[in-house]
Amino acid sequence: MGHFIPYADGEQLLEGYFAPPQNRDIAPGILIAPTWLSITESMQQRVDRLAALGYAAFVLDVFGAGVRPAPPQTPQTIVQPFMSDRHHFRTRLKAGLEALQQQPECNTSQIAAMGYCFGGCAVLELARSGAPLQGVVSFHGELDTPLPAQPGVMQAKILVLHGDADPIVPFEKLIGFREEMRSVNANWEVDIYSDAKHSFTGEGAIGTMPEAGLNPQAEARSWQRMVNFFEEVLPGRGGKGQQ
Repeated sequence: MGHFIPYADGEQLLEGYFAPPQNRDIAPGILIAPTWLSITESMQQRVDRLAALGYAAFVLDVFGAGVRPAPPQTPQTIVQPFMSDRHHFRTRLKAGLEALQQQPECNTSQIAAMGYCFGGCAVLELARSGAPLQGVVSFHGELDTPLPAQPGVMQAKILVLHGDADPIVPFEKLIGFREEMRSVNANWEVDIYSDAKHSFTGEGAIGTMPEAGLNPQAEARSWQRMVNFFEEVLPGRGGKGQQ
């Protein structure tokens, strides 16, 4: 359904996967930030599912065109350059947002973002930066940041989908995130899934990882919660091709 689109962040060549909205000429856009594994087949399938729902969907590239991290590389090693330099991280993410905005099928006044694990952290960083997003959804993402939100900057509504059994993002970080959001009077919500570890959607988990893994119930419920959220923040899907 979709296809790869080349773009760049300065001199760094990047390549994201885009799927146009089905049966519509123009539609709200959804930007997807992937896990440390980058643009996997599973990520492409999620983009295609969003296009089937009537969105212009695009999974951005963080690491470089054709770069596909995998074991024996570790998540920490792959993401550290961005987690330790959030300004650089945000610049790379904004390049992906601009690439989506340039697609003729995307309604640039209606864009939301979603991300998984490392990508969940990514979309929260975009929101904190004041990116023109109607909403962001973080699936089992890191919640803290050295660049907390500032009053009057954040435009997006926030939905965090979190596993109660996640040892990588423990409950103490939820408390800190709550205080950050309250301090800037953000529009935010956290949904917590019982018995769900890190990577409860299956995204970002490889092999046997005691701290992470698929929870089918949490995966299904969190996807439906995301769908409902996007229907709220991106009303009126479709455009010239819709009656």
